[in-house]
Amino acid sequence: MAVFFGCLLLLSSAFASVERRNSVCYNPFGCFSSDGLLKAPQSPDIIDTYFRLYVRGHSSHINEIGGAGWEREVTTFTNHVSATKKTKVLIHGFINNGRSPWGDFNVIVVDWGSGAKWPYEQAAGNGFLVGAELAALLTYIRDHAHVKLSDVHIIGHSLGAQVAGLAGHSLTNIGRITGLDPADPFFSGKPLNRRLDPNDATFVDVIHTDGSNFTFAQGFGTHDNEGDVDFFPNGGEHQPGCTEDPGSSALYNLLHGGLGVVAHSLTCSHSRATEFFIESINSPCKFYAHKCSSITDFDEGRCMGCPDGGCATMGYDADATSLRGTFYLSTSTHAPFCGHEYYMEIVISHSLHGHSYGEFYVQLLGTKGHSEELKFSRHMTFYIPDSAERHVIVTHTDIGDLTGVKVKFVRGDGVKATGSEHEVRVRYVTVESTENTQGVVGRRLATTRV
Repeated sequence: MAVFFGCLLLLSSAFASVERRNSVCYNPFGCFSSDGLLKAPQSPDIIDTYFRLYVRGHSSHINEIGGAGWEREVTTFTNHVSATKKTKVLIHGFINNGRSPWGDFNVIVVDWGSGAKWPYEQAAGNGFLVGAELAALLTYIRDHAHVKLSDVHIIGHSLGAQVAGLAGHSLTNIGRITGLDPADPFFSGKPLNRRLDPNDATFVDVIHTDGSNFTFAQGFGTHDNEGDVDFFPNGGEHQPGCTEDPGSSALYNLLHGGLGVVAHSLTCSHSRATEFFIESINSPCKFYAHKCSSITDFDEGRCMGCPDGGCATMGYDADATSLRGTFYLSTSTHAPFCGHEYYMEIVISHSLHGHSYGEFYVQLLGTKGHSEELKFSRHMTFYIPDSAERHVIVTHTDIGDLTGVKVKFVRGDGVKATGSEHEVRVRYVTVESTENTQGVVGRRLATTRV
């Protein structure tokens, strides 16, 4: 426990004092300044950035450069880069390292794990130097390996997404940047040259998964729009299947599962963006998303359907359409996350006496079979006569034409359940596909107890 709470105390105590503004210069990468709590970057020999090159047909990287003075060895690295292939650049985030090659491209993995450690405000500051180092490397590859910057796609998670933006800002004509839940603390609300924004590449797509208010246990990602297209799966603040109470779960997992489990519990929603993106590469299922102004409008069914050119697609194929703006979608609680979306409304009967406290689970029935049991309610809720709950839910199963739905009510417990009815009466249920907006089940059921 001392290790875990020590980390939190280290971070919170650093937040409590504002460091005097100072500047540092590292040739040939330029000069950098602290910004309030954000520290100036440490030296290149401490951050110890490594660039590893992978190509198809090799089980490990075929070349790497890194450490202080890596720029003096860049010629050998560049000789292995193919000008006929597109280039993918992968950048990890906070308390992580880059060790996951994929794809049939020039794949450059940026490993700055030594500079992405506690305290966070130092890691965030170090990202500015890493961004400058990456920009220098890509400039050299452009000039000497004749790689077009328009063929470069940078993919970054958390702080890595902000590093991608910093690199893109100092270059011109980077083809694409994908920000996977870009880090929020010290970046949101900052000038465009200090965070990811749509001008950092020809096309910038962002997936938001942990954009709730930052509390040291959640909200690591930004809720601000930072791309040409911004996707907000499940509202973009908390992901289904992740712990409802991150703080208490972290303590439980510390006692029962160790620090590794704690880290997962604290970053589950934040890391989900990477899982969505990886699944979008390998799965035939598409994460279709709907242009919408808010999660409330999405849940209310006001943003269903797709335009004539098709829906926007979250993930690898986000650049396949010309659609721009803010998009919402729902996913499953566990992998595979992509599935068939349905808008569903449950209306409570006016004959309910008093109130009921609990949550709904549903099962969709169709001509090809039935879905798994699906959690409909986002959380335990009070239900009163004539109230309604609406959500977009996802099933992995292709059930064919929808023929019916089963609804199950699970009563909550604890103090909030005091005086609550043990059952709830449903007046009617409406279900429709989000892909074609044609109501397939909209009939009124007889007053039913569930």
